[in-house]
Amino acid sequence: MKQYFTAAVHGMCGGVFAALKVLDEVIARHQEVYVFRELVHNKAVTADLTARGVHFVDDIALIPAGAAIVIGAHGVAAETENILRAKASFCRDATCPLVKKLHRIAAGLTPQEQLIICGKSGHPEVSGIAGNSGTPDIFIVPDTAAVADLPEMTQPVFISQTTVDHNEVLAVKDVLLRRYPHLREFSGVCDASRRRQEAVIALASHCDLVLVIGSGHSSNAKRLCEIAQRQGAAAYLIDHAGEIPLAALDQAEKVGVTSGASTPEHLFDGVTAALREHGFICGDAVSGTPNT
Repeated sequence: MKQYFTAAVHGMCGGVFAALKVLDEVIARHQEVYVFRELVHNKAVTADLTARGVHFVDDIALIPAGAAIVIGAHGVAAETENILRAKASFCRDATCPLVKKLHRIAAGLTPQEQLIICGKSGHPEVSGIAGNSGTPDIFIVPDTAAVADLPEMTQPVFISQTTVDHNEVLAVKDVLLRRYPHLREFSGVCDASRRRQEAVIALASHCDLVLVIGSGHSSNAKRLCEIAQRQGAAAYLIDHAGEIPLAALDQAEKVGVTSGASTPEHLFDGVTAALREHGFICGDAVSGTPNT
């Protein structure tokens, strides 16, 4: 009997819902709206908003003076925010509240301190945290191996990107504390990311194939896929039902389904509907707990 199971916790988080609400409010008030970079990292969300007339731009020069501007959920550097606000006739900040908290922590550092960020170099959230830092001494470490390349530090402070692997952050922090016993640390992994990661561990331990619905440039969705793979399940990151790997599906008896924190629920529903069309029935071992 072929069955599918859904993760107890999956889908859009509170920060994403809040960002979408902010943008909806701005759209209701202004004829043309510009979003600097993406609002959230999901292709379907961006395509839907583009169809509604929203302009997404990566270059501030492409935003006309006097435009209505929304800053995306991943946040921006302080200098970038100042430029956007100076250019806009109206500007709303849709940065996730937890990311904004990390901005404030970074901004409170002194030039004598050193900031260590656990995350991916070049990710908008990491760039935003670094761009709000009160110290110019900033080091980005993606994993424990990168700690060996760090110099000696007198006043190190540790912050993590909100969407990285919670267990990886704990491992990095442990290595850092052994090298810098006087380390000050502020864990940045959000509760929503942690709970989705815990849920996919349970899902992957129960299934031989896991489908993670989310876009390839979504950090939190990619982490879910990587975590499922580390649990020994075959795992695929897909944007929608049309990308389900049919060859792998034919070989699977138990399929797990989860989705990233930026993924709309209708995409999740589309994947479970496709599984039913392929003869899978909904199991009850992992899917019994309602999504939160």
